[in-house]
Amino acid sequence: MAGNTIMQSTDFRSEVAPILNKWFDGVYDLRKDEYKQIFDEFKGIERSYEEQVTGFGMQAAPLVPDGDPVPYAGGGQFYATRYWFYVYGLAFALTKVLVEDGDHIRIGTSMSRHLAQSLIDTKETVTANVLNRSVNSSYIGGDGVELISTAHPLIIGGTFSNELATPAVLSRTSLEQILIQVSQAVDNTNKPIHVNGVKLVVPPALQFQAEVLLKSVLQPDNANNAVNAINSMGLLEGGVAKITRLTSTTAWYVKTDANQTRQFGLNLIMRRNVQKSMEGDFDTDSMRYKATERYAAGWTDPRCLFGSAGA
Repeated sequence: MAGNTIMQSTDFRSEVAPILNKWFDGVYDLRKDEYKQIFDEFKGIERSYEEQVTGFGMQAAPLVPDGDPVPYAGGGQFYATRYWFYVYGLAFALTKVLVEDGDHIRIGTSMSRHLAQSLIDTKETVTANVLNRSVNSSYIGGDGVELISTAHPLIIGGTFSNELATPAVLSRTSLEQILIQVSQAVDNTNKPIHVNGVKLVVPPALQFQAEVLLKSVLQPDNANNAVNAINSMGLLEGGVAKITRLTSTTAWYVKTDANQTRQFGLNLIMRRNVQKSMEGDFDTDSMRYKATERYAAGWTDPRCLFGSAGA
């Protein structure tokens, strides 16, 4: 079993004793399913990848002078976003001595908890990295640019932006500005569309500031007796989504309802859910246990998220 780490009885000296203390203080309860606050999760098709095609429709109907023919227009495919499915997994092995001493059940139970939490941590990291790389031009989407950009292309030419023109830290002013941008969103033919901000997405460092900005009745950053418009207008009704694994302490985002019903926004596509298996090794008589799952995380329509790189 070259390359594998096999746990031996000497690794669990205190556990082999007849009287055992509480198991593995090293097993921590991780924050589960943070990604579900902002990602749509659904089952993938039975292929090595899944492709979502973004199309375009007609532009606004023009005035037709009396006697003139009605002009024709068409739609079609704009770009395709491909999600490649990857396998994530981990395993551990227990020696025959542990089995003979009757400690394999206790040790295996605890190590399987460690294994499950490792898979949870991986999924949280993979999904958070979609946002961590959102302004990195090395990670582009189907439209050829990064997720948060001032230059998303339109089919008729020109671009639209889902990023503050000048990066700004989270404040009442910058949040109001990004919500204005959300309300001015356009489709791929540059027609205005109805899009709402539903949730403020922040790293742990901004969670308290985000809560104050959304919940204060009056403006939180000055002494004027002025209403907090975000609160009074019922904007960002989904509240605050704190994503622990965001690496920037100043970047922040607004998740929108664009294409929410079509699952064309931030997506976690499960090709295969967790599969667990156990087998014995003929050469060493050790017991081996593994768990794997297969999925892809990414985005299709950049209108699903607006944001700022912060400071």
